[in-house]
Amino acid sequence: MILNYTFFYIEANIVCIIIFAMLLMRSLGNVDRQEKQRVFDSIVISHIMYFISDILWVLILANKIPHTRLTASIVNISNAVLLCCITCFWFIHEEMTCGEKYVYKDRNRAIISLPVLLELIIMLILFPFFPQAVLDKLNNPTTLYYVLLIFIPALYIIISAVRAFGKAVRKENYAVRSQYVAFVIYPIIVSVFGTLQTQWLRAPLFCFGSTITMIYVYIVSLDNQVSIDALTNLNNRTQLKRYIANESSRLGSDRITHYVIMIDLNKFKSINDKYGHVEGDFALQRAADALKASCTDNTIRPFIARYGGDEFIIIARTDDEERIKQLCTRIRKTMIQFNKDAGSPYELTASIGYSVYNGDVKDFQDALNRADEALYKDKAKTKT
Repeated sequence: MILNYTFFYIEANIVCIIIFAMLLMRSLGNVDRQEKQRVFDSIVISHIMYFISDILWVLILANKIPHTRLTASIVNISNAVLLCCITCFWFIHEEMTCGEKYVYKDRNRAIISLPVLLELIIMLILFPFFPQAVLDKLNNPTTLYYVLLIFIPALYIIISAVRAFGKAVRKENYAVRSQYVAFVIYPIIVSVFGTLQTQWLRAPLFCFGSTITMIYVYIVSLDNQVSIDALTNLNNRTQLKRYIANESSRLGSDRITHYVIMIDLNKFKSINDKYGHVEGDFALQRAADALKASCTDNTIRPFIARYGGDEFIIIARTDDEERIKQLCTRIRKTMIQFNKDAGSPYELTASIGYSVYNGDVKDFQDALNRADEALYKDKAKTKT
């Protein structure tokens, strides 16, 4: 490798290491750290270690470090295992972010990590005992090595991309669709750039692709933290205000009939008092899932938000009140069914009120007040 390319390659990796280190420091400084964030930290650390290992390999190719079978073996084993770790941690992080509960169990996470262990075992067998299969006479990796390098990470990437795409196209996930799209883009870009780098070693394509897409994922994550309710994964009040303003400006003088629907959980305080706030959080999540499952009719373009506490808002674009009544009935039935399926020791029902709204931002508060009045009339029919 020409000396100028060596310095450029190393400089590029160092810049990427600095960027990932900044992301790591930002993540470690977060007060409200959850398991998902710890997995994200593992992704970042694995990237940093991979970039360092890649720098060592470039120095070996430039003969700045002795290009022996031992040095070539150590660095290439390191690259293979770290690439597996990156994609494995990414898959786990994606599943956690998408709300998959199974991935929080240590046993299931160990099963997910088995391919990484398999990659390590294969490399530790081939390099010491069958070096001619993975290194040529000049101690450069063979085609078989590159196949093994890419194969297991590709499995993680394909599965994670397919699962994220499946969630992105679901109508009920429109509130966090940008997040799922980022989950689709990241593994694809990383795999494409990584594959290209195996063909053009002089270009640090993998570190560029990884860094650019990770910054994109981080920006999307920050945006979701601002606009998405962390507990329910629904839009929050800030995003509701943004939606109302955007809808009003987009429609201009051509007003389209909307309906504002307010939902309030019945006897929610008693759930918290009797079963604890953790169970109360589960009830809120279950209610949010029921709302998303009920609002699959994309023709009315339902916008769902958590307004605060145990109150939720849906804004639907339609002039047909009958469809709103059907939606309210569907919400009640779905919420009861979801709670029954969860085996909860309490009832989970809701009072609902709605009001027509012309799409003008100035009329929204009046429509909200009318919906709120209708809600409390509905709540008066039940014991609170």
